[in-house]
Amino acid sequence: MDGGTLKILIKGSRNYLRWTIEQWLYEVKDIVENEYGVRLTIEVVDGDEECPLVMYGGRIFFEGLPGEEGYLIEILKRIVEEALEANP
Repeated sequence: MDGGTLKILIKGSRNYLRWTIEQWLYEVKDIVENEYGVRLTIEVVDGDEECPLVMYGGRIFFEGLPGEEGYLIEILKRIVEEALEANP
């Protein structure tokens, strides 16, 4: 975590799944930012993965597309909580 900013990485091939999870992240990230007082940046990179990967700090937190946006919020919360525990 760099100065209260966490970079979330979406990696995968350019397809509908990656596009959808990227759009969902932009829609819900402010909920998590406001709750934890952090800033989330989203970076999208091309990869060979058919199902997109949601990553932080080189670690995969989720693969694929969650069933709904609410589940994505929980994934982001887990990332933020683990980052805050590692860097209090």
